[in-house]
Amino acid sequence: MDTRLEALSGSQGGVFAAHEALTAGLTRAYLHQALRARKLVRVRRVAYVHATVWQAASPDERYRLGCLAVARSRPGDALSHHAALAVLGLSLWGHDIGRIDLVTDTVQSVRRGSVWLHPDDGVAVASVADAACVSPARAVVRTALTMGQDCAVVAGDAALHRGLVTLADLMTEVAAISPHQGRGRAMEAVLLMDSRSESVGESRTRLALRRLGFQPDSQVVLRDSDGRFVARVDLVVDGVVLEFDGLVKYARQRDAEDGAPDPEEVVWLEKRREDAIRRLGHPVERVIWNELERPGLIGARVRSAKVLVTARVPRPA
Repeated sequence: MDTRLEALSGSQGGVFAAHEALTAGLTRAYLHQALRARKLVRVRRVAYVHATVWQAASPDERYRLGCLAVARSRPGDALSHHAALAVLGLSLWGHDIGRIDLVTDTVQSVRRGSVWLHPDDGVAVASVADAACVSPARAVVRTALTMGQDCAVVAGDAALHRGLVTLADLMTEVAAISPHQGRGRAMEAVLLMDSRSESVGESRTRLALRRLGFQPDSQVVLRDSDGRFVARVDLVVDGVVLEFDGLVKYARQRDAEDGAPDPEEVVWLEKRREDAIRRLGHPVERVIWNELERPGLIGARVRSAKVLVTARVPRPA
């Protein structure tokens, strides 16, 4: 590949627009040649990603790269909705990877292939990874209108947890949506968000429980009768502890400060931890990914475990 193109894409995280390549002294014929040689990936007309970067990327990262490339091909526009969330590095679930939203100088929303353009109503934008993006609060709330509640809540939880938004920020964005645009749907999604959630799985598990009529509490600290720390758990509902992912995950430095133990020690520590939780009177249930598609099963397990609750549930610390 031409060194000028290598330098251009290398300085921009592997993405560039055709006009940037032309400014660097390359020709359209060269770009077509590089595409045929599979040295470039065209994510949209005049928006490119270096093939090596693309091949090494996960599906989520490829979507992010595509958003950045499209943004570079449309100077003056700003990424919005879940495209902005992807560039911000926020968790996404159930989103359309074939759709990129931008705000631009247009009178009404219009679709052009994979790109959806929305009127620029004076929304504030900021630069993220050299791309203009709407605010995190704006992106989260607008995602509720296009991608649905799950996607918005997962991203909103992450944004709140990272301190990128506040509930007041989100409510301000909800107020800017008219009733016929879906203000009610956006409000419902925002009211389901929780800054304490630490993962996509936790967010989705909490949503599943809420829809089943439970009122789960997130990231609960459990202590013994003497007030000593026992564990911090993902969710507690009616005295039942729920941990997401069904895998031993306590190598994380959340219950220990001595670094990550080896796998054998992790299993041993997990058994001790779970035994300690049960001694407090809390049954422990684990939720894995495929069970999130069968929320009724999760609900049945919680209801069954509730009969085993033998001690008063301690108040969260």
